[in-house]
Amino acid sequence: MSGTRTPDPKAVEALAEQIRFHRDRYYNDQPEITDEEFDALEDRLRALAPDHPVLGEVGAAPAADAALDAAAEAEAQALSAAQDAGRLAEQLEAEADRAYAGRPGDPRHYKGLWLAVARLDEGHPTLTRVPPPQGMDWPKARHEIPMGSLNKVNAEQELKDWAARCDELAVKADLPPVSTDLALTEKLDGISIEVVYAEGRVETAITRGDGLVGERITANVMRMQGVPAEIGHRGRISVRGEIILRKSDAPAFETFKRGVDKRFEQLKSLRNTAAGIARTKDAKLLGACRYLTILFYDLEGLELASERDKLAFLKAQGFATPSMVFGDVDVVLAEHRRYADSARAALDYDIDGLVARANALHSFTLLGELNNRPRAAVAYKFGNEMMVTTLLGIQWSTGDSGRITPIAQIEAVFLAGAEVRQASLHNAANVRAMDIGVGDQVLVSRRNDVIPYVEKVVVKGPNHEQPPSACGACGEPVTVDGEYLLCGNEACPARRVGRLKTWIKHLGLMEWGEKTLERLYERDMVKEPADLYRLTVADVQRLDGYGEVSAKKLLDPLNAAKQIPITTFIAALGIQSVSKETAKLLIGAGYDSFEKIAAASVEALSAIEGLGAIKAEKIITGMRGRLDEIARLAEVGVVPVRPAEGGPLAGLSFCFSGAQSRPRKELELLVEKNGGAVRSAVTKGLTYLVLADPNSTSSKAQKARSLGTEIIDGGGFEEIVRSRGGTLEL
Repeated sequence: MSGTRTPDPKAVEALAEQIRFHRDRYYNDQPEITDEEFDALEDRLRALAPDHPVLGEVGAAPAADAALDAAAEAEAQALSAAQDAGRLAEQLEAEADRAYAGRPGDPRHYKGLWLAVARLDEGHPTLTRVPPPQGMDWPKARHEIPMGSLNKVNAEQELKDWAARCDELAVKADLPPVSTDLALTEKLDGISIEVVYAEGRVETAITRGDGLVGERITANVMRMQGVPAEIGHRGRISVRGEIILRKSDAPAFETFKRGVDKRFEQLKSLRNTAAGIARTKDAKLLGACRYLTILFYDLEGLELASERDKLAFLKAQGFATPSMVFGDVDVVLAEHRRYADSARAALDYDIDGLVARANALHSFTLLGELNNRPRAAVAYKFGNEMMVTTLLGIQWSTGDSGRITPIAQIEAVFLAGAEVRQASLHNAANVRAMDIGVGDQVLVSRRNDVIPYVEKVVVKGPNHEQPPSACGACGEPVTVDGEYLLCGNEACPARRVGRLKTWIKHLGLMEWGEKTLERLYERDMVKEPADLYRLTVADVQRLDGYGEVSAKKLLDPLNAAKQIPITTFIAALGIQSVSKETAKLLIGAGYDSFEKIAAASVEALSAIEGLGAIKAEKIITGMRGRLDEIARLAEVGVVPVRPAEGGPLAGLSFCFSGAQSRPRKELELLVEKNGGAVRSAVTKGLTYLVLADPNSTSSKAQKARSLGTEIIDGGGFEEIVRSRGGTLEL
């Protein structure tokens, strides 16, 4: 595991330089990487060198402008001669107000005023109410609430384990169970801020920084939405929130930004934009602060009993707050599923998870910390998590179609609830472009919490990977096919097993696992799809783990669906570049038999919209090479079913989502057999969206309603088929 080796000093310093560079770009509103990537860099450095000074640095180096500085200095000297700090401070505040209103003045004059006031009275209160001039940092300040990070979980079981551990600790401390009284709030994907109120008014506002010391950006915060200028409570309190850019405010911001920057097209990240504007000192951009919002969720300075009490206080004082619910572990899990399914997409702002914590503040405090983070709170994340690790090797794997894919072997990391030791490198062209090699420090993500990918090389080592010249499965020379390497040997074991997997996949036979197919191939029991239909129960029972009942469960669905819609049949043949959508294009153009496709010319197929000469040639060559195999499939009773012109469901299209009474693949085959069309997504023109619950609020359901698509359940689908004279039998 990472962290067990003695860290390479050069690798440590290279990581530190990467962090400094990207921190500078980030704080100057020019980020080049995502927040997840930056967090991964810091996590890696923290693991290798937890005391490295770069981890405690805050902010970025100020931008320099020698000409502006010289002019401002001359003006400051002239203004200082007047020896009237009060009058100059009024002028300075007026200049700042104009900038926040979108009418910035001369930056040289502003800086001259600021310098003059600071020299005459360095503690003048106006200096805390206006932004520092160009080329100067926001002042640093220490937090009244340490703004640390939370421990994270990525899966339901991890959340349950966290709650169980909290309960164990609570029992030892003679406290009630934590898991039955939790507070759950949205983990806002924004910029953390602490705002201190004294005598009912804002005294200071400090960014998170390193958790202990941040930057005092009070002037900008006072112009943001959701921040009460005055509250009823007169004692000193510290409230914590998150600066965000709402989706509904983004268009207005974009219009504003185009007015001051003709090169600007559109924002790429709500969070990065919020981060840049929140800390901006550029007079032309200060007016954008009004498009930002702060949602508050925590406070210090009052004796309260629970998170529920905190929320009630914040709302009563006029603070904008995110959603919060209360309940036990089951409530937390249900809410996380609800957010993942639909609620997150419907929000007016970005979140990257939910935060669960003990509702009782007494329990929260007594349970203490783990790794300098509170035990009784945890971030239950969404989305991709990233980490930096070491590349140990690259395996070149020959896949189903003969494509040879590079797979990174990495030092194990824990991502999105699973230990990851391998990650995709896409293709040979990507390996060359990344100039990757064994020993490199690489950034790894788990996209959609499923597939691990190597995103980039973070620190380059001395080695350079060279793609292979021969297939690792059969030893035959490889060819270059665009960005990919390709094994052209039809008899290659990897390709043969791949063809079997492709056939099973397109037929939707979930009972068949990849390992079962590999074992059948290794025993010379199956070499091509037609051989699957020759298997007997006794044959399958020869495999370890299969009895008569399980063998029948494997074979019965296979033999029950020998009549296969031709589009599915074509895709299942595993011809390179031929998907089910490609098959639909061919059938729609009149090439409704294997023989017609094989006999077509490249010119004829390439004329079909959506194809092209290169793809047409692959289709024709592939089909000609499959004709004998298709004949052997016919010998065992496997035949294509052509679309029923004018069939019962002609003119209707269906998209199936979620759990159904029958396997989705069966339902899709029924649609095609009855002359209807299957869609994989909700798009304009879709006739029916079929859900388990027509009242669902999922993202697909919401989109269907916005497009006027009718939503039905499985029973409704069957009734449509029956009422139009169709069949529900395959």
